[in-house]
Amino acid sequence: MKKLVILVLVFTVLFSPIQLAKANIQPKLKTGDVLSVQVNRLYGGSRLFKESDGYEEVIINKVVKWINTSNHSEGATELELNKPPIVSILKIKMKNGDVAVIEPAYNCISENQAKTCTIAEGEVIYTRNNIKIRLKSLELYDWLLVGWKYESVGAPKDELLEETLYTRYFSYLNKTYSDFIMCPKIDKIERINGDENRHIVHASALNYGAHHGDVPYDRIHITLTDTPEHGVKINKVKIQKSISGKESRIQCRRES
Repeated sequence: MKKLVILVLVFTVLFSPIQLAKANIQPKLKTGDVLSVQVNRLYGGSRLFKESDGYEEVIINKVVKWINTSNHSEGATELELNKPPIVSILKIKMKNGDVAVIEPAYNCISENQAKTCTIAEGEVIYTRNNIKIRLKSLELYDWLLVGWKYESVGAPKDELLEETLYTRYFSYLNKTYSDFIMCPKIDKIERINGDENRHIVHASALNYGAHHGDVPYDRIHITLTDTPEHGVKINKVKIQKSISGKESRIQCRRES
């Protein structure tokens, strides 16, 4: 009878809801659910990436992808030290008020009543709803420690130039194409007869109406001439329907 009671207790502990949750949980985030991502170093340095900023949203997409494609790792999820080493902590704030936390994982050994902990290369601890799991992701680990510092602030200069040129040319299109304002690019500029003041321009952009992700993007392709004597003249407009997700990410400079 005692053996049966012990067996039941062991089964209850091993397969309690909390234990099952820890065993089966797999971080699956949707970029659309994330409000912001913030990195804080325990001893100085911080950076906030907001979903409302079009350029910072790209960075959030990258972090979410790393979390979702990470692998589980065996090892401790608690660091039992009075003074933790200098690390960065990543806080992901959700639109529903939830907050997920990511921090580096450590490997600890006890010897002669002293505990020594060293950072686990390529591994992090993911905490949400009081459940901690240990994950393997070299990209996420590297970004958490140093990569976030080197993310550009706003658009690069060449991208800003492309947007400025596209905005100028876009004003010559009729209202039929007013929705094609997302991720504008100047795909190619050719000199007319070698003249640096006369150009054939090939430009493209996505339709803003598809940015919620419910339907695939359409892409506009514009060919025009820009000369001093005739100004801007639209020569050809083509709409490419329902492009692939990869093509849209390349258009928005989120994938090469």
